[in-house]
Amino acid sequence: GAFFSYQFFCLFFALMAGGLCWREPAAAGSGIPEIKAFLNGVNLSYVVRMPVLVAKVLGMCFSCSAGLPLGKEGPMIHAGSIIGGAVSQGNTISFGFDTSWNIFQDLRNDHTKRDYITFGAAAGVAAAFKAPIGGILLTLEEGASFWSNSVTFRSFICAVITQLTINLLFPKDSVSSSGMFAFGLFENFYDGKSNYSIYELPIFAAIGCAGGALGALFNYFNKLMTLYRKKHLNAYKWKRMVELCSITLMMSFISFILPLCWQVCTPIPEVDTFTTQQEEELLLKLVQFQCEPGYYNQLASLYFTSGDTAMRQLYHFRENDGYGLSSFTTGPLILFFIPYFLLASITSGVMAPAGLFVPTFLSGAALGRLIGHWLNTLFPGYVADSGTYALIGAAAILGGVARMTIAGCVIVLEACGNLTYLLPLMLTFAVARYAGNAINEPMYDMQIHLKEMPFLEGSLHSLGLLNYQPISKIMATGVVTLNEIEKVKRVMEVLSTTSHNGFPVVGRDGRLRGLILRKTLCGLLKYKAYSTPISATKNADGGIPLAQAATFFFDTLEKHYPNYPDVRAIKLIDKEMNFWLDMRAHMDPSPPTLNEATSLRRGYNLFRTMGFRHLVVVDGNLFVVGIITRSDMNEHRLEHFWHSEKEQMQKEMTIDTLPTAIAYEVKQNVLPEFRSRRSGSVASNTTADTIETDIDLEILINDLEVSDSPNLKLRKKIAS
Repeated sequence: GAFFSYQFFCLFFALMAGGLCWREPAAAGSGIPEIKAFLNGVNLSYVVRMPVLVAKVLGMCFSCSAGLPLGKEGPMIHAGSIIGGAVSQGNTISFGFDTSWNIFQDLRNDHTKRDYITFGAAAGVAAAFKAPIGGILLTLEEGASFWSNSVTFRSFICAVITQLTINLLFPKDSVSSSGMFAFGLFENFYDGKSNYSIYELPIFAAIGCAGGALGALFNYFNKLMTLYRKKHLNAYKWKRMVELCSITLMMSFISFILPLCWQVCTPIPEVDTFTTQQEEELLLKLVQFQCEPGYYNQLASLYFTSGDTAMRQLYHFRENDGYGLSSFTTGPLILFFIPYFLLASITSGVMAPAGLFVPTFLSGAALGRLIGHWLNTLFPGYVADSGTYALIGAAAILGGVARMTIAGCVIVLEACGNLTYLLPLMLTFAVARYAGNAINEPMYDMQIHLKEMPFLEGSLHSLGLLNYQPISKIMATGVVTLNEIEKVKRVMEVLSTTSHNGFPVVGRDGRLRGLILRKTLCGLLKYKAYSTPISATKNADGGIPLAQAATFFFDTLEKHYPNYPDVRAIKLIDKEMNFWLDMRAHMDPSPPTLNEATSLRRGYNLFRTMGFRHLVVVDGNLFVVGIITRSDMNEHRLEHFWHSEKEQMQKEMTIDTLPTAIAYEVKQNVLPEFRSRRSGSVASNTTADTIETDIDLEILINDLEVSDSPNLKLRKKIAS
């Protein structure tokens, strides 16, 4: 009866979490890959909506109660990001709350919204780990793609307020050494000396290497499961729900049967002068399960408690110098680590809010505790306590899965409250990252690529000759352009038959004049900013004089951000279709452009550093020949293109044929005349600032000597 009751409640809580994610699919998972992509510039506004926040928080409570190998820290980062995004907007369409546009008009834009989501993410980490500085560093290292001093300061203020709020809500924890830190306080056993010796650093490095390899294995299993979901499950929500129930039943079966089969009962340690207060508190949380009073089941104490409690037990039950060797022995640690690690790797990605920090910390703590137990059994008194090795193991698995270095090190330091662990943690995270990167991608980067988000890395990796190929190799051709003055009928046809977000605007000669966005066109159509003919008489060149349309200002067109008018909701009568739309006052007259001969690497760097979403490609005469978007610059797409076209590119590596060179006779009187002007009028009419210029006038003279253009006199005048 107890077994079926346990499975029933686990399944019930899992169904509740899955039902919330059925209603809001964006609430599933940790949300960190989506937030990371959003901060990179990918338009994923659906992941920062208030209904997603409600489903995320409630679903996180249910999924953690279901006994699944997941944690709340990742979803808390997502929840903090949603709150930050909502604060910047001052409204929520879902709940019908809206403030005055005049109050928040400077905040309702993509740039400011990204900054506020960054602040929210930092606050989420600070709340999850009680690590305000780690929260700032995590958003810097793993989250934000665009950083500045103002973002640093504001993130710091958010983290400070978060920590202050936690201390006010939980005053006992704020003054308790064990409650102040997320992992509990790691105390030094030897009167101010560190708990480890310097000769143990190679052992910590070896644990880091093993953690990097195991983290890569974790990511590999998760990738296989994600590809399976993508191919067979994602199209049907009921299949995702069946998958969630299956994993829940599997985890509940293992977590009940293994402790039931483990018949060894361990005496509960007696409280003595060496027992700390937090150890006394942890003794009360040991699970008796099938044991007599005064004894506890080691496996049940790991499986039937929360992840935070299990971690603290592995960290703080003292085992050193031959003391406490029976707290957690080899058998229970192995029987916990292997099933928990494997199930955690496939649980990430189910249709429920699920974080990765607790599974990686807990499985790593079990591995580290196992290694520490072996070393303390073989070399009592010569190695650090098993709790120290549990902390190093947790850092190793986290570094191997997420590949964090600075942020991970600071978060663990703030969570354990002992600065003497700085060097071992730095070494462990560095080795784990290096070992993991030698095998495969970090978890969050892998998820971004599997979800096909057009994420742009900080710099383009080396792709051989492709880096130096012209941008025309990958640009999209057949660009849909609009004229400066366009008929409403054609504008409606273009908006209805395409999904493009931006359209180059050209003049009568076909040359680029500007760029106009879909949201602007839809706004003009919604507010009927038409131009009508003044008369039926045409000009001599065939043009039709138009009356000036009503002018709509920025606040009118942008106050609907981010829910701009949709072309499908715009209804026009036949008469309006024959009116005209004047785009000159509403387009961007100087859009970012690239010449078709620009190298791919330079185009990528420009796209990434400036945060563009469109780059118009023109030829030497400013005729539009193509357009580049984020999807075209995606590194995985470029890598696939390079592997498929590499051989052909190598064959085509020839020097472009240049026009025939033409030389002209040097005009002998140019140099004396120029020098006389330089010593006369130029020197007498220039200020000290212009005299100290870096321009070499001799180069300008040589340029004039080999030129025979009609503008020679004008160029002489400019040089003089």
